[in-house]
Amino acid sequence: MTQKTCEECNAKCCKHVAVEIDVPEKIEDFEDIKWFVSHKNVNVFLDEDKKWYLEFLTSCDFLGEGNKCLNYDNRPQICRDYNHEECVFHNEYKDEFIFTNLEEVERYIREVFNTGKHVIPSDDN
Repeated sequence: MTQKTCEECNAKCCKHVAVEIDVPEKIEDFEDIKWFVSHKNVNVFLDEDKKWYLEFLTSCDFLGEGNKCLNYDNRPQICRDYNHEECVFHNEYKDEFIFTNLEEVERYIREVFNTGKHVIPSDDN
């Protein structure tokens, strides 16, 4: 089995920040999502585990040439704990939905939310 490393990666984990957000349960909750995606380089996505995230597409200040960390010895704990086995470069992740603009949110509301197909995680997750 080949060990997974950062050698061939394009530093995907160093080029975005994703923060879990509350599941939008009523139509009013989508107003915040509309506002989020109205900003440059900001997305909202629902992952395959039915969790909702706010994503900022922005590079780390310490990402250097060749995608090398310029602060490696002093990097934050979250970077030290990052598991290469779960890296987006080495795995096939398929988001349920990704919203990059206002129109996509409005389409979701019309075609999914209003038809009762909205994704709310069960208590089993």
